[in-house]
Amino acid sequence: MVINKKKVQLNLAQAMAWKAKQKVKYLELGRGTGKTTFLGFDSLELVKQMPRASFAMVGSTYSQILSRFMPAIKEGLELFGVYENVDYVVGSMAGKRMGFKMPWQSPDAFNNIWHFSNGCIFQFVSLDHKDSGRGLNSYAIRGDEAALLDEEKIAINVKNTNRALKDVYKKSPLLHSEVWTSSTPLTKKGRWFTEKEKAALKDPKKIYFLKATAKVNLHNLRPDYFEYMRDSYRDDVVYNAEMLNIRPKEITDGFYPQLTADHYYKDYDLGYLETVPPLKDLSGRSFNCKQDLDLQKGKRLIISVDWGASINSMTVSQLQDDTYRVIKEFYVKTPKILDHLFLEEFIPYYESHNCKEVYFYYDRTGNNATANSKLTYADQARAILKDNGWKVFTMTTGTNPSYMDKFQLINTAFKEDGRFRGIPKIRINEANCPNLIISMENAESLDRGKGIEKDKRSERRKGVDQEHATHLSDTFDYPFFSMFWAKFKGWKVEKEDRPISTFG
Repeated sequence: MVINKKKVQLNLAQAMAWKAKQKVKYLELGRGTGKTTFLGFDSLELVKQMPRASFAMVGSTYSQILSRFMPAIKEGLELFGVYENVDYVVGSMAGKRMGFKMPWQSPDAFNNIWHFSNGCIFQFVSLDHKDSGRGLNSYAIRGDEAALLDEEKIAINVKNTNRALKDVYKKSPLLHSEVWTSSTPLTKKGRWFTEKEKAALKDPKKIYFLKATAKVNLHNLRPDYFEYMRDSYRDDVVYNAEMLNIRPKEITDGFYPQLTADHYYKDYDLGYLETVPPLKDLSGRSFNCKQDLDLQKGKRLIISVDWGASINSMTVSQLQDDTYRVIKEFYVKTPKILDHLFLEEFIPYYESHNCKEVYFYYDRTGNNATANSKLTYADQARAILKDNGWKVFTMTTGTNPSYMDKFQLINTAFKEDGRFRGIPKIRINEANCPNLIISMENAESLDRGKGIEKDKRSERRKGVDQEHATHLSDTFDYPFFSMFWAKFKGWKVEKEDRPISTFG
């Protein structure tokens, strides 16, 4: 591999991360910090220090690695004069035909391999597939967007692969190294990453933790970068996390106090994803329901819509045996309208689903007439679905139940103590419903003397992205309450059976 030398000056955060001697590094980097440059530099150093070695490149899903991690790292490599289809190839055996050297341990297939001309490979390890890292003997590990990863799966599926040894590499400083990068996590699941800061304080010889914002990189950015970015964020919490590394406050008086990371899962059809052409560009129409292994084919979908002036949102679910699965979220924001939610989002995504039938839930505002039309919001949605070959079963009665009833039912289901037969487990596809999870985890509760209510003020706050306000959480509530309240009400609910609440 011939590297066209370019002079690239590392900023303070990049230099500190690189110079740190610890084998395990956690880098909490805000946007604009120069992560792309560091990833390119770090990857290139791995390749140069250990030719023909195998490394693990970890992501929550293959789609996350290919559509988010790889574009950034390719950009970083170009800064150092290293180019795709010249110095490396992704997802194919083309490197062998181009005369690339092969790794010491060559995989049978290269569809999830990043292959360099000096024989180095990075194997993509997807944590949503328990066998993804099986058989890999790696010399180092790298993982981006680490806050999206499951720490237990990292320990089981990844860390035990970081074991390969060769005398030729014994003087390499990067042998058996780990680097995990992420912005500040927005959900509970990502807290393991920020807790590594405490671990680094306890064991500073082994673990390095770095926090940095774009202030260390201002010489490479426009002078008004922070002001410019502030104007582009509508959500204060997201801006503070992604730009300033300010960790979101923990919601103690939440409307879903029993909701935990144990209720989340991923379930992609990796066989399909690995064959999507081109492998390195999964950001367009390639993403559809064919990738969703949790979708039961031949079965009706449960759709639930929340209408609004600033956002129209939807969740898609299925009741599968004893589990209620929320399998997908959609939303469109103004100036797009309800039509776009169905015509540009739902209908194309489920084009290949072989049961074009839906149970349709919504709140009573769906019975209001739309502007300049005699049709209600619900009528308009039904008409769009029917015109596109879908059969619609309307399931909403037009009344809104009390928040207290919703609170008790939903949190009892999340509790999963087995006391209420007929109330299913709830599972949420975190890869397909990231904003629903933020909406639910950040939904606060109020008690105005009439029982617990959901705090809806986030829907009126200018500093909150509306996909993170309570709209999406409402789409979860509508069908679940309608389907299971009668069964729940038929049971005598004792005080000790009720979900834990700080309101008592």
